[in-house]
Amino acid sequence: MINQQIQAAKAVAFRDQHYGGKLLVLPNIWDFLGARLIEKIGFPSVATASVSTALSNGYRDGEHIPFPQLLKTVNKIAQTVDLPVTVDIERGFADSIPHLKENIHLLIENGAVGINIEDSLPTRDGLYTIEDQCKKIEAIRETGLQYGVPLVINARTDVFVVKMDDALNHAIERGVSFRSAGADCIYPILMNDYTDISRFLEKVKSPVNVLLQKSVSDLRKLEKAGVARLSLGPNFLNHALTAMKNVADGLMHYDSSAFFDHELLPRDYLDQLVY
Repeated sequence: MINQQIQAAKAVAFRDQHYGGKLLVLPNIWDFLGARLIEKIGFPSVATASVSTALSNGYRDGEHIPFPQLLKTVNKIAQTVDLPVTVDIERGFADSIPHLKENIHLLIENGAVGINIEDSLPTRDGLYTIEDQCKKIEAIRETGLQYGVPLVINARTDVFVVKMDDALNHAIERGVSFRSAGADCIYPILMNDYTDISRFLEKVKSPVNVLLQKSVSDLRKLEKAGVARLSLGPNFLNHALTAMKNVADGLMHYDSSAFFDHELLPRDYLDQLVY
């Protein structure tokens, strides 16, 4: 059973992690075992990734995973770790503001203290209007307060995903509006230039989330620039599957070298993730 007071305290702690000048690194996970691993290593919070959660449950990304299945996954993670849990909910799995509010209520009931919500259309060929997206953010903020959990809202803008002309300025415009609507952090996903990131930070005046990409992979430089939060998106899952594929491909050709390329975790370490 989720304790609301503890959950509210976790939300406050999670929000505080976006301030103070230290980069909040979130290796996005998809199940309770990954969450326990992140906790054991020493990360201060747990975040999911929609792609990883969907794929690991047998669905494609894009809100194809049934919402009750997502809630079940969130609940298992939240019950397993003592850390704040923030959930990628794509566009909210809702076709109206009342529906969105109900979904946010259910997420709170299942242990979420933060959410990630994006502004692209289901077809990925455009964005919701700023006005419509701000209404969603306002509804999420209102619902969190209504149920006693001050949710941490990470408002993602997909201007770089849909490759808008003058993407940086559009991202800034949306970031400023989303912040005014109640977002705690702005996520211009796929922004991949240090100069653009610095300008975005200067104009938006909000904690900012950056996706880890090769062109912006110096974590100390990101922290020094003032980036508050770093996500891996689905690439943590991709790393795990890539390692498995490399071993399996080798074994198909009677080559076991990849199996011994890295020292494996001892069995007692694995057991500690469960017990």
